[in-house]
Parts: sequence; structure tokens; C-alpha cells
Amino acid sequence: MAAVGGLDAVLGQLSTTVLNELSPAAVGFTLRDGVKLHQKPSASSEVTGTVESAEMLAVLGKNSNASWLYIITITAAQGWVPRDVVRLTGNLADAPVVPDDPVAAFLEKLAQGEAPAEGQPAAETAASTGSAAPAPAVVQVAAEMPAPAFAAVASGRVAQKIDLRRGPGEQFGAVAEVTVDEPVTVLARSESGDWVVVEAPNGRVGWAPVSALSLDGSPAAAPAVLTGWVQSNELTVREGPGIYYSPVGKLGINELVAVKAISSDRSWVQVETRGGGRGWLSTRFLDVSGSLADVPVSDAVIQTAAAPAEAEIAVAPVGRPISQSVMVIQRESGGDILVIRPDGSGLRKLTTGIDPALSPDGQTVAFTRWQGDVGSLWLIGIDGSNERKVLDFTRKAKGAEWSPDGTKIAVNFQQGGRLEDKQECEDIDKVGRPPWNARDFKVKTRFTSDGDVEVKLCYVLPPDAHWNVRVVNLADGSYADYDGGTYAFRPAWDPARPWRLVTDGGRGLVATDLNNPAQPVRLTDVVGDSSPVFSPDGRYLLVSAGGTASDQGYDIYRLNADGSGRVRLTKTPLWVGVQPDADKTWNNVAPAWSPDGSQIAFLTDRSGRWEIWVMNPDGSNPHPLFSNDINDQLNLSYHFVDERVISWR
Repeated sequence: MAAVGGLDAVLGQLSTTVLNELSPAAVGFTLRDGVKLHQKPSASSEVTGTVESAEMLAVLGKNSNASWLYIITITAAQGWVPRDVVRLTGNLADAPVVPDDPVAAFLEKLAQGEAPAEGQPAAETAASTGSAAPAPAVVQVAAEMPAPAFAAVASGRVAQKIDLRRGPGEQFGAVAEVTVDEPVTVLARSESGDWVVVEAPNGRVGWAPVSALSLDGSPAAAPAVLTGWVQSNELTVREGPGIYYSPVGKLGINELVAVKAISSDRSWVQVETRGGGRGWLSTRFLDVSGSLADVPVSDAVIQTAAAPAEAEIAVAPVGRPISQSVMVIQRESGGDILVIRPDGSGLRKLTTGIDPALSPDGQTVAFTRWQGDVGSLWLIGIDGSNERKVLDFTRKAKGAEWSPDGTKIAVNFQQGGRLEDKQECEDIDKVGRPPWNARDFKVKTRFTSDGDVEVKLCYVLPPDAHWNVRVVNLADGSYADYDGGTYAFRPAWDPARPWRLVTDGGRGLVATDLNNPAQPVRLTDVVGDSSPVFSPDGRYLLVSAGGTASDQGYDIYRLNADGSGRVRLTKTPLWVGVQPDADKTWNNVAPAWSPDGSQIAFLTDRSGRWEIWVMNPDGSNPHPLFSNDINDQLNLSYHFVDERVISWR
């Protein structure tokens, strides 16, 4: 027993013996609060501690199937955690397989004479061989893990009543008030050192002048930071600069973060939370307390198309680069269909029709035409050849959409409902709110036979036509009809799930499984959601939503393919409404993805006429796609009938 020594001695040597043989193979942070550290890679093993959400860590090893990881946190806590509770950067293939119980493994080595005995620490053994002692494992990890942006380096009390501010200076807005003798903790400092980030009781945090504080300790040891405040609630933070990187967490509105790096196009910033978690978010959603001019530019790749996804997420291949792509544009619904390249070259008229759609290979254009109320589906080569009809006698067919393999086309068409105006009259004392689309209101009175006065409110309801979806097989002309909601408009074919169609159902988006069409699924409940269009890889949907053209305007939103994660991409600035000639907000409609998924084209009237603009998938950098000369030739119109203006392949 003397050779083995006491258990405390064994445990004391563990971190400098067993763990010194390991180097971090990956770094990352925890994804949720209360992550349990286990003694062994098993949920039934002893819990040795807990780790809070977004705490930084390094992976020192793994079990045999990599379902559990042996980690060490930046606070030197060590233990086993399940693989799915951490977000990592690095390659787990480089992580060694660690014994289930490192303590037991050390004891076994010690008993076999492979580890130093009591009284002969690792440092002495190394010295006797003439080689330097290995650094403690904690030091190794700290050297490889980034230094935290916020660290509690000093504490103290408020010396005079002040406002905590959004940045290091009186010019920044106040966020909270602190009074004399309130305790504070210093977390960071300004570059000059005369302002510090402090945390006060009840979660209050902000910038304070050092002169207004009485501190125990020097704030000079605090990290110098540039901070920002999150401007959107439930904001998704990502692994890298771009919406195609995987989410790593969410931030709440008015949360304070440190800015660590900026992307090469200066549209994304890497931020760090007070808990140590890191990730990327768009600069559009961050109010920075200073200048981004001196922020280091990251070499992280700006991901403009989807990276290979995990097996359970269906992803379709993206299309050709923008430089090799082509657009077809509808001048107005039912008018000229034009062909043009994104650089403005090659503008020419192709034909006339409704809602043109390019085939997946970019060689054929589908569109519809009406003769009275009788609609038909047509095809034409992109070079203007071989125009032909493939479907006839389909009432008011529109919204042509190709299947991902190019063998079928879906259209929406009118089927059922009421096609004429209808007058309604209700007792004035019983009527509730009239329908939103009612018009021609009148009050009618009459005397009943018993001498009472009957008062009714009368109004006219417009036609209430119903719409459905028809899918045409181009090989033989056969077709089948599907339920896309009562008002199924603008079918969008999912490129990653070719059995699924999404339509504007009139009361939100509706998904129809073509293999099980009897049970359509509602994706959203926003009545105004219209013009759905999938990203080339099938991960996202774009919609246009809003009020009337003369009221609140329309804007473009990005959703996940399942209808979740709504993000507003366009918005009329407040200054527009105070301009002398301002009479309405902007309308942003008819979105279309570039074939590589890196850009979104849309129609907007923000310049005073309808023009095609483009923006990044996160809504940043909106600008006109074409020159004024080209826009003069296009002379576009939009009639708010859910028409497709742009198809881009």
C-alpha cells in the first residue's frame, strides 16, 4: 500500500499524469444549461459537476463509438458528456479513445509501475531524464482555447448614482440605473480603460465610467472589448458567416455581446456572449457600440450555399453560378415574357403569357394563357423554338411550377366557390365585425307589421372563387388534382422532397404530400403569406406578405422549409414616412432565388417605379440588379394577384 499511497495523492496526480498525455482535438461550447459531467461515459454513472449553456470547452478524448466525449472546460472542470450536448469546431477523428474511468486507468498504471509513485511527482521524473516536465492539462487547454471576452477581474461598489450606458461614453443611450453602494462586477473595459462593462444585481449590465466606481482591484486586467446589443428577439446565431451554417443557439433582444471578428464582406460578425459562447450573426441585427473599422477580418468562408447537411436533413444540389445563369421576366401579368442575363445583357422578348417558369435545366419555359376564363398550359424553348400547348380547358390556370426532375408541371386553377357578388344584410343590433373585404355598406330600415322599426346593415361581398392544384405529366399529358387549401395559389415544388408541394392556401402556407394528398399540412397561419418559393437546396422558403398596396405595404420573409423561423428580409425605413412626398410604404414582392442560392431577386417600388433588386439571403446589401437604361426598357408592372415576375435558373 505504501507504493500506491493515499487516494488523495492519486487524484492529485491525475491531471498531471493521465490528462497530460492528451491534447485538445476540438473546441466548442455547451448547447444548454445544466449539462452534467459524468465520471464515466454513461448517464447512470456518478455526476461530478454541471456546466452551464455556452460554456467553452475542449475535447480531450472520446469513448469507443464517439457517443460520449471527455472534456475540460475553460474553468478546468473535467468529465464525460454526451456528444449531442456540445457544438464543436474540429475533427473528432483526431481525438483519442480514453478509458471509461481515467482514475481507474491511472491506478492500474500505477500498480504496474508505469506511473510515478507517491513522493515522486511527474515533474521530478521528467527532470531525472533530462527532459522538461509536461505542462498541466489545464494550461494546455487554455493555450488553445480563445481568451474570453468577458471576465470578472474586479469588483466594487457604485460611488455615485449613474446610468449604465450602451457604450463607453456619455453619448450612448442609458440602459439601466445604479445607485450609490450597489455592488458591481467588472467584466471588460474600453481600449482607453476609462470605461468598463459592469454587471449589477438583477441582471443589469452596461458601460460605466471608472471614475464613478469604487473598485477592489484594477480594471486594467479586464479584456478590452467592442460591444454590441442584439436588435432582434430569438435571433439565431450560426457556426459561421452565412445563413447556411448550422445554428448554434439563440440570443434575445437587447442582449450584450462582444464583437470578435467580421466577415470579409463585412456583413456578418462573430460575437461572444457573457457566458463565453461564440457564433456569427448578421450586422443588420446588432447595434454596435463603436466602430467596426478596426475589428479583425476573419478568414472564415462566407457560405452562400448549403454545405453538406446531416443525414436527417434533406438537401438538394444547388444550380449553376450566377455568371452562367439566365432569367425570364414577366413585364406584367399576361403580357410580354422577356429573357435577360443577370448582367443586363441579352434582353429579348420570348413570347406572351402568365407566370413564366424556367425548367430545371434552364432550356424550356412554362407559362399559361387565358382565353376568357379558359386557361391552358404552354411550353417554349429558351431560344424561342417549339412553342406548344400541353394542357387545355383548365379554368384560369396560372402559377406554373416544374417538378425537380423536369417531368411534371403543377398549376393552380379555379374550381368551385362563388363567382358572383353577394349581398348580405344583418340586424344592426346583432351584426359583428363585417368581413374585411366587404364593400358598399348601406343601412336599411323598415316598419314591421306590429309597428316596430327593423334596422339592417347591408353590404356586398366580392366573388369567393376557390382554387386547386393540378399536376400534369409531360410525357403523356395525364394529370391529377390535389388539395392545396381553399385558395391554393402559386404551388412551390420542394427540390429536396420531390413528393411535396407548398401553396399559398389563402390563410397561410399549406404543404401537400403528393403520395398522401388527403392530409395537407398547414405550415403557417399568416393570412398574407403569398408567392412561396424554395431555395435551390430546399432548406428555406421565401414569401411575400403584407397588407394592401396603398396601406402597409408588402415585405419579403424567409422561413425554414417546415414554416418555422420567420425572418423579415425587407422593411421600409422610418425616414420614408416623413418625406414630403411620401404617400405609402414600400412594396417588396415576387421573390426568386438565384440558382446557386447566394442571392434573392425581388420586385420593389421603392424608387418610385417597379424595379428588380437583389439582396443577400439574410436581407443585407439590397441594390438594383439592372441599370436605369435596362429598367427603362423593362417597364415592369405588378398587380398584386400573386403573379410570378422572375424565374432564375
